Amino acid sequence: MLGYFPVPYQDELLYSLVARYAQHTGLVGNQKSIVREVFSSSTAVAVPDLPSHLSSLVNNLQLAWPTSVEELIKSFTLAPVYLPFLSQQQASKTISSMRSDSGGDIHTRSGIAASVIKQQEYFRYCPQCLKEHQMEFGECYWRRIHQLPALGFCSNHSCLLEYSSISFHPREKHLFVAANEIKLDSSIRHIELKDIEGALHDRYEQLLQASQFKGLGYNRWTLFYRNLAVELGLVKNSRVCHQEIHRLLKRTWAGTTFEDQFNYSENNYWLTNLFRKHRKSFHPLRHLLVTTALVSELSVTKLLEKVRRLPEGVLVPSHFSKKVTVQNAAEYRYSWVDMLKRHPSAGVKELRSTERGDAIYAWLYRNDKSWLMSNRPKRKVNSQSHYAVNYRDWDAKNVAHLESVYEVMANVRNRPRLTRTRIIKELPRSNSVEKHLPDLPATSQWLTDHEESVEDFQLHRLRIAYEQMKSNDLEVKRWRLLRTAAIRIELVTPKIEAEIRRLEQS
Repeated sequence: MLGYFPVPYQDELLYSLVARYAQHTGLVGNQKSIVREVFSSSTAVAVPDLPSHLSSLVNNLQLAWPTSVEELIKSFTLAPVYLPFLSQQQASKTISSMRSDSGGDIHTRSGIAASVIKQQEYFRYCPQCLKEHQMEFGECYWRRIHQLPALGFCSNHSCLLEYSSISFHPREKHLFVAANEIKLDSSIRHIELKDIEGALHDRYEQLLQASQFKGLGYNRWTLFYRNLAVELGLVKNSRVCHQEIHRLLKRTWAGTTFEDQFNYSENNYWLTNLFRKHRKSFHPLRHLLVTTALVSELSVTKLLEKVRRLPEGVLVPSHFSKKVTVQNAAEYRYSWVDMLKRHPSAGVKELRSTERGDAIYAWLYRNDKSWLMSNRPKRKVNSQSHYAVNYRDWDAKNVAHLESVYEVMANVRNRPRLTRTRIIKELPRSNSVEKHLPDLPATSQWLTDHEESVEDFQLHRLRIAYEQMKSNDLEVKRWRLLRTAAIRIELVTPKIEAEIRRLEQS
């Protein structure tokens, strides 16, 4: 049972947490001791993306950090990127392997080992992100978003990611290396990102944060892409226009870092196979390349929900060659008219989101298009006039909202430091708030008065450490407080020293 474990940072890899634990406890270089203490096993391997032994780790963390296997997989591994695109059986076995103490088959089960898109050989990082981590936390860490295959840039700072000298899957299987332990290049190579590249980065990030643990299965994805081709008019004479799809996507991604993903090949071209019956899983990047370009209006959450509503186990119907009968057409027309009556004010998009609405629309579009076009709801015209932003009202609402949520945020036990950026994220329209802070003086002043300094955050961690010791009947000692609160000796200020003496004497 571990009495101490580092507080996780935003978007941090579990691998990075274990590496920081080794550094904080002085176990750097003693590989076997680290894995024995953390995983209660001498065979646990330092795997950054899909680690195993998670049940053992959770059991060992109950005193220092009560968490669950599901939370570790969701927030500190790369599993959320892969799971939705697997079959239910594959996803279930992948999660079981991550729970268990035998994870040697994880990369085979998840399809990563056989994928044409290979993982990078070394850990990657954004130099600007590292500088910000060093200033805010006093140390650096490995971020998940920087380790995603084929995503070689940081969207937040519009710069290329740099490669470290640390192998992503090293020969030393039990070695955890923290970002602080090596000298990293701090030079920044800025690039000009296109809007669609930023959109892909955002979708990758949304996918990381999605909680879709079940594989959606090959049949659902087959139906989704066939329906998509129909909806976009990329079907001719009951056949998907693969060449037209290729040209469309090639043109959309031209001049970006993903342009080479659309080099056409007559034999086994992935884009052609994606719009055919799925017999294997496709890499998440390829799903995102297509959906970012063709259904940009759908967030990742809505996209996965749309796919989830499709039939799971039914074989793909051969509706592209099915003969349309008068009876079929009459039934679908009746269903469509009935929906129009039940939802008189709804547009096409809203009608398709109702139960069976999408299926009815797709059938009529394929087989009775002229009638459907004559019986669509009228397009709604947005007659709302533009008006100037009322900054005074916005400012007052921001302050009221922050006052209502601050106490809850501050009292979360294992919370991150309440920096200005972290607090702003609690506000509605947070991105706009950051851009317009000069126009929001009350909001800006409130943030200045309430943002937490590094010293204040360390004092908060000291009090949490003190409570843990009291609850575990441990004697309150200076060294134990510093270790549990993860405060390095050289960072101890007079104020922190005074608080330590107070806690020792209380």
